[in-house]
Amino acid sequence: MPSLFSIRAPLPDPLRAAVFMVGACLVWSFLSWIVRVLSSDLHAFEIVFFRNLFGFLAIAPFLFRRGIPDFPRKEFSLYVIRAGFGLVAMLGWFYALTVVPLADATALSFTAPIFTTIAAIVILGEVVRVRRWTAMLIGFAGAMIVLRPGELTIGIGETAALVSSAAIAVVIVSVKILARAETSDRIVAFHTLILLPLSLLAAIFVWTWPTWTQLGMCVVLGMAASLANWLTVRAFTIGETAALMPYDFIRLPFMALVGYLAFAEVPDVWTWVGGTVIFASSIYIARRESRLAREEAVAGSEDRKA
Repeated sequence: MPSLFSIRAPLPDPLRAAVFMVGACLVWSFLSWIVRVLSSDLHAFEIVFFRNLFGFLAIAPFLFRRGIPDFPRKEFSLYVIRAGFGLVAMLGWFYALTVVPLADATALSFTAPIFTTIAAIVILGEVVRVRRWTAMLIGFAGAMIVLRPGELTIGIGETAALVSSAAIAVVIVSVKILARAETSDRIVAFHTLILLPLSLLAAIFVWTWPTWTQLGMCVVLGMAASLANWLTVRAFTIGETAALMPYDFIRLPFMALVGYLAFAEVPDVWTWVGGTVIFASSIYIARRESRLAREEAVAGSEDRKA
């Protein structure tokens, strides 16, 4: 007689993708807690270096299982640009986590898809029509609700969070360009190899030798970051972007809970309102881009048949 486990049907892809996405949100929240704890003794720039170092060691056996890939001569400058903006994004985000309430930083991070649309217009020459422009304006209005200029002082931490989102946008667009000629393994491998020395250069100026306990936490940080990236990639590999984007909003209550339990942070109502407005605009942009991509794919298929 077959066991219960042998006849159990596998989870459908949309549900599996959702589980991966929620898992990624949970790990990102845990990672943010580690960053905040470490920041009491180590500078955010040094934490970024250790995150890259131990994250690299965690994924190196998988990236280089067939040996070190050939040097990308033609695409090297684009790799450097991607790594440079990736470093800015990481430095800005880690610094924001150390000085801004976790829920506020998370709400501001939802502006990344909005910046990505702007980057696609400037760099790729994409045409954006009225509805997407309106969604972007609504998203920036949401950011202003969180920041409340005139009522609250917009500090360097909040600015760093927004700069991080803008830098992530350039990273995403550069990956789109690289993906035309490069495999995903090569993109990750060379991005990591370039990012690691760049992050060390930034850390040298604020270097403090960590204790063994702090070093152990840095190891966990690097492994957690690699796990979160893997979960995110898996989610988007088996699920549609537009369908998965709503789950990213789970980061906000997760981060708010971490901030409350670990650091006694209580986000005010405007953080929730602004975060929801930003996220709603990002969802619209993601769904709009997904629909346009499907339409282009169908049109391309019909052209090939003709």
